[in-house]
Amino acid sequence: MDTLNTLTNQLSQVTMYDIKSMYNQAKNIVLNVSEMEAKVREATNDDAWGASSTLMQEIAQGTFNL
Repeated sequence: MDTLNTLTNQLSQVTMYDIKSMYNQAKNIVLNVSEMEAKVREATNDDAWGASSTLMQEIAQGTFNL
């Protein structure tokens, strides 16, 4: 019974952002998307906030490593 309560507690803490992130990771694997392409897609998605400066820096450095 304790295991069931633990599982229920963990599932109740999963957010919609977590589900969307897992979906995108699975989709990238299935579609064989490169790491850089996945970063560009993440930076240009339609989330309310912009891309992080770390992500933008990684994309900028990746343009020189083609």
